[in-house]
Amino acid sequence: MAAKRRNGFIVFLSVAFRVLLVLAGLCLIVSYISSYIDPAHYWMPLFFGLYFIPILIVNFILLLIALILRSKSAWITVIAILPAMLFADRFYRFGSKRGDLIEGNLIKLETYNVGNFGLSKNNLDKDTAKAGVFAQIKEDNPDIVCLQEVTLDEFSQTASILPQYKYRTNYMFPNKGDVFGNIILSRHKIIGGGTIKFKNSTNLSIYADIVVENDTIRIFNNHLESNSISLTSSIKKIRENKRNVEEVKGEILSVNHKIRDAVIRRSRQANALFNIIKESPYPTIICGDFNDTPMSYTYYKLSYNRKDTFKESGKGFAATYSVLWPLLRIDYVFIPESFEGVSHKTIKCDFSDHYPVVTEFTIIK
Repeated sequence: MAAKRRNGFIVFLSVAFRVLLVLAGLCLIVSYISSYIDPAHYWMPLFFGLYFIPILIVNFILLLIALILRSKSAWITVIAILPAMLFADRFYRFGSKRGDLIEGNLIKLETYNVGNFGLSKNNLDKDTAKAGVFAQIKEDNPDIVCLQEVTLDEFSQTASILPQYKYRTNYMFPNKGDVFGNIILSRHKIIGGGTIKFKNSTNLSIYADIVVENDTIRIFNNHLESNSISLTSSIKKIRENKRNVEEVKGEILSVNHKIRDAVIRRSRQANALFNIIKESPYPTIICGDFNDTPMSYTYYKLSYNRKDTFKESGKGFAATYSVLWPLLRIDYVFIPESFEGVSHKTIKCDFSDHYPVVTEFTIIK
């Protein structure tokens, strides 16, 4: 009788383990396809994409357990994990492409969310953070600079910051006694530009038409939905929460609702941007702080038929948000398929809660 009970219990554990493998595998499969589903139409899959890395880690742990137990069910997890290789280069690259320059106009571009000059990891005062940001940009020496979340004392200061850049365009609006917005700075002539505002949001995008010798390109500098309901702000709340378990659970549920709403807003913003971008008379570069992961609908929509410069010429993890290195990349540069990515670096400096991204690409017609 005892032997029968023991055998029955072993069978139960075996079946339960297989069910667990299947469920974890299905979650991973849904995470693969979630980025292709507009959360404004159907929001449930977005969480699988958002938690892609944790889900993948769980599957690897289950695979390891299955191999240790010599379970024939290990093939379930192997099949689920294999497609992850198709998405791996969105998160990690083993080598750089630097050196194989192709004839054409070479551009060095930097995109940097400066966090209002008040969100540094080391709690730097505003003036120190601002000086650090400007010094970093001077050291990086890009041809074009795209800044997000810039806070200045008054509108007139937009004409004087980083004076080495002769051409500039911006959209700044009053915010709590200061002015706030996005700025594009360029060593090359700017012949036009504009602003894209999003409904019920203080986030925005600006663009500039820039002449580089005999080429004209359009740069879109974007700061998509964030505020207090962004993924990054939510992570901060969880990390800093020191209350009891029940309160943390409640905070997690609240955070998930806020993330859902933010992701839906970003998907609508991405759709609006996509429709505007495809009407551009010039080749377009899309960059900035998207506040979304590489497994998101926002990433899929705005990178459609474009090259991600990190995938083209980056190295390592290249996380752009300083709180959760090395996993969180939410700042991007996308270039036309006809252009050639040359280099891509994330500069690990502590003047903002974001790291600046510096990339070089060649304009090829």
